[in-house]
Amino acid sequence: MKKTAGLLFLLIVAASFCFARGGSDKGGSPSTAVQSGPKTITWWDHFLPLAPMHQALWDEYSAKTGNKVEYTQYDPAKQKDALLLAFRSNQCPDVFSNTLGGEAATLFREGWFSPMTVSKEELPEHVRVTLFEGTTLFDGKVYSFPTMNNLNHNVPSWYYKKAVADAGYTQFPKSFAELRDLAKKITQQSGGKVYGLIIPIAFTSRMNDSIRDWVNASGGCGSVDWKTGEYQYASSYYFDVFEFLTGLKDDGSVHPVSVNLDMRQARERWAAGEAAILFDGSWNIGVLKSSFPAIMDQIAVDEPVRKNPQASYKIYRGPPGGTFFISSQSKSAAEATDILREFTSDEYYIKLAERMDQPPLKLSIVKQADVHSTYIDVINIFERTMAYEPNPLLRNPAVGEVLAEIREIHPNPAEILQGYYSGAIKDWKAELVKYNTAMTNERDRALKAVQAKGVKVSIDDWKFSNWTYGMNFTTDKY
Repeated sequence: MKKTAGLLFLLIVAASFCFARGGSDKGGSPSTAVQSGPKTITWWDHFLPLAPMHQALWDEYSAKTGNKVEYTQYDPAKQKDALLLAFRSNQCPDVFSNTLGGEAATLFREGWFSPMTVSKEELPEHVRVTLFEGTTLFDGKVYSFPTMNNLNHNVPSWYYKKAVADAGYTQFPKSFAELRDLAKKITQQSGGKVYGLIIPIAFTSRMNDSIRDWVNASGGCGSVDWKTGEYQYASSYYFDVFEFLTGLKDDGSVHPVSVNLDMRQARERWAAGEAAILFDGSWNIGVLKSSFPAIMDQIAVDEPVRKNPQASYKIYRGPPGGTFFISSQSKSAAEATDILREFTSDEYYIKLAERMDQPPLKLSIVKQADVHSTYIDVINIFERTMAYEPNPLLRNPAVGEVLAEIREIHPNPAEILQGYYSGAIKDWKAELVKYNTAMTNERDRALKAVQAKGVKVSIDDWKFSNWTYGMNFTTDKY
């Protein structure tokens, strides 16, 4: 009798243990039992302006599920340090924005991420077309997706409508030559009180991007010809853009303080009426709404000027990265995925658009948002004229080692332009040729240095035989 009772006791204990584990090894895990009930999803990011909008979304999620989001907002540099410390101590947040500075492929190999618990096919079409193996997909699994659209650029033409009309133009010009004429007339008619343009020449990182955007708009591949893999800084396309920008300076049409201005300073002077035209991104109208609302209805926006406005054009960006990632240390990947999927809804994109800053991923939704007419205009320009370009790193991740090995060459195109505006450089064309040669030689050196370590990479990784200008190089083209 005692043996029977003892055996019964052991069976009850074993059954209880099995039930606590979820019934069997196949049907559950110890963590499932421990984590039953409402969960707290920890979330770190550096998007301070988006925090109120996100908090409202998280509150709705909490009301529906009982789970809650514990949010911490960081300065980008401080978040990087915090993430590195948290990763080492196994205390990473469930969700974080990537402020680590490395390529997503490198961070994936280092074990930072968990896949989302959703397949590519389960996401909306406007999300699926932005997913690329090596940035947001790894081994076919979804690890992240962009929430904002990187198919936007810095060179839409923002202008005062009255100044353009007073100069005799019934519509804003589209060509380099016509814009030079317009800017000269505005400057001369005002007696120098209002300049044709103001340009943030000192903001060289922005200016390098802008120069490349004008090269694209004029029919050029950009800084690299993706057919040949060769640098294009000494191409006719770069020369055309420099003739335009240096010509504006020679005409006396650019505000003379431009050589020392960053973007914020240039915008402030433009908003004060010191110049008629400003090249800036879609966020310009959002800044005006918050800081210079009085001029909002005095201005308009148009396409980027270019060499030949009759020709169709594309301005290119590389494949987008993900906005938020789920940590490999998270025990709540399913819940985090559910929250992140809310960031693909039309309602979310509308709220994002109404900030009139970086465009939402789904550009067509902007028409439904409560935004200024110029924001709709500039988004329409992006939607019609932007596309993805090839990326050697997605074809061969080893390209990243070459890029890390390449040393910076100076002066770069924006610095050459700044030197011309300041008077330190006279022959900008010769400087562009020198820069192109130096970049070619430096990439060759970097390739040899990496190859000597046994890394399989070559100049062929920069060549895409199926590339043609005007195409959208989506993930199926690789």
